[in-house]
Amino acid sequence: MKTAFKPAIFSILSLILVSCGPKSKSTTTDSHAFSTLAEKKAFLERYVSFRRTYEDLNYLIAFRDGGDGGVPSPSEWDVRLIATVPTSEIDGWTSGLTVTTAPDTGWLSQVTDAPSDLSTFEWHGDSTRFVGIDRARRIVIYRNRTL
Repeated sequence: MKTAFKPAIFSILSLILVSCGPKSKSTTTDSHAFSTLAEKKAFLERYVSFRRTYEDLNYLIAFRDGGDGGVPSPSEWDVRLIATVPTSEIDGWTSGLTVTTAPDTGWLSQVTDAPSDLSTFEWHGDSTRFVGIDRARRIVIYRNRTL
C-alpha cells in the first residue's frame, strides 16, 4: 500500500512545481481587449523593447513563447501597430531603418482603425521591421515580425 502512495505524492508535487514555473507570454491579443490607453500601452510593453508616448494606439500582437515548455525553441512574433504620436517622437520610430518602398500592407486591415489612404506615408524598414510615417497626421504604422 505504501508503494502506491509514493507515486501519487510524486505526481502531485510535480504538478505543483510545474504550475509554479514561469508563465507563458504566448498570446494573440487585439488592443481592443483593453479599455484605456494606459492598459493598451502596458500590455504592448510586455512584447516590445521600445517605450513611446501615444495619443492613440491600436495593435494586434501574435507572440509564441519558445520557452513554453517541451523542447525550447526561438520565440516568434508578429506585432502590428497603428498609433498617433507626438510630433517630437516621430523620428525615433525610424532610427536605424532605411528608406524603402511601401511594403505589402494587406495586414493593416486586421488592425482596428487602420488608415485606408496610405499615399501620404513614407516607409522605412529592415529585414523584420517596417515603419510607415504620416508626418502631417502624426500617424505611425509599425510591424515587426518573425512569423
